[in-house]
Amino acid sequence: MKNLLYWLSRKVNYPFIPPKVVQISLTYRCNLKCKMCSLANLLPKDQELSTTQILHIVREARKYGAEEILLTGGEPFLREDLFEIANFCHSKGLRSIITTNGTLIDGRIAELIINSRMDHIHFSVDGMGRTNDHFRGQGTFDKIVESVKLLDALRQKGNSFSLGFACTVMDGNIKELYELVKLADNLNVDSINFQPLVNDNSNFIHKQLSPFWVKRENIELLKSELSKIKKYSPKHITIYEEPRLELLVDYYNGTLKKGDWKCFGGFKTVFICFEKNRPLVYSCHGICGNLDEVSLKDAWHSKEAYKLRIHSSECKDLCLQSCYSLEESSSLINSVKEILRKLAKL
Repeated sequence: MKNLLYWLSRKVNYPFIPPKVVQISLTYRCNLKCKMCSLANLLPKDQELSTTQILHIVREARKYGAEEILLTGGEPFLREDLFEIANFCHSKGLRSIITTNGTLIDGRIAELIINSRMDHIHFSVDGMGRTNDHFRGQGTFDKIVESVKLLDALRQKGNSFSLGFACTVMDGNIKELYELVKLADNLNVDSINFQPLVNDNSNFIHKQLSPFWVKRENIELLKSELSKIKKYSPKHITIYEEPRLELLVDYYNGTLKKGDWKCFGGFKTVFICFEKNRPLVYSCHGICGNLDEVSLKDAWHSKEAYKLRIHSSECKDLCLQSCYSLEESSSLINSVKEILRKLAKL
């Protein structure tokens, strides 16, 4: 029924169902300087949201009916209150997801992760060994692997949280995508997703082509790697296809059409960014509310949000980002079939 309501919401440009995810930017500070990232140190620490403001946002998310809180950065582990925030999410029955470069996790941080009841730690990994380090900095690959092994060993003692890998597909790492899946599986990682590169991750509608874009002459190599991944039989890991992997080929080839992928910007995920200590509700193409002044639900149902959804529905630069992707709700027929299938089991 949720899938059907998301489909209907997108069809008539009105949110009949709360967003599934509330994504909160905790900081733009980062201890790395990744070559493809424009977010690092975009705004200073003195403009960040306070702990009180963030806990208020979590309450608003719970009250509205969201399911997950995605805590992101910058590097979230630079926030000393991250563990308090995650614990508060747990107390409100909300799943907490932390995106991290993984380089700050040591024994002390690992124990704090367990005690704070975080639900999922998602590591950014952009290739094997030297390839990842080329993009993210010398020694980062080994540190990520060390952090994953540390956390996996701790959860074997009965601690309940999951681990994930996120890889941005770029011209310099496509030959290693399949190897990265196998590595993650061998490390007992629970999920992996491959996200398409955007030209500027601080501005999704920036037109200038990234120097890391997959070149035309390497499209066949991308096809080959994706084919091997599709045929892979995992021991443990889930390959998270949101959106479908095969769409990456058309994306980088410049042949992706609006009918190939439907954007759920303004419906699936609500973003909370900050500027001058203000918690701003963001949907692709602009701001639609300040949570110091209005409720999350009122911001999401505002005239400004309605206008931003129109921009998203008319957008010709399909980004394929998982935060905007909802494959199960893309088709009315599939949504109805799923309802009938589950009713038949009752």
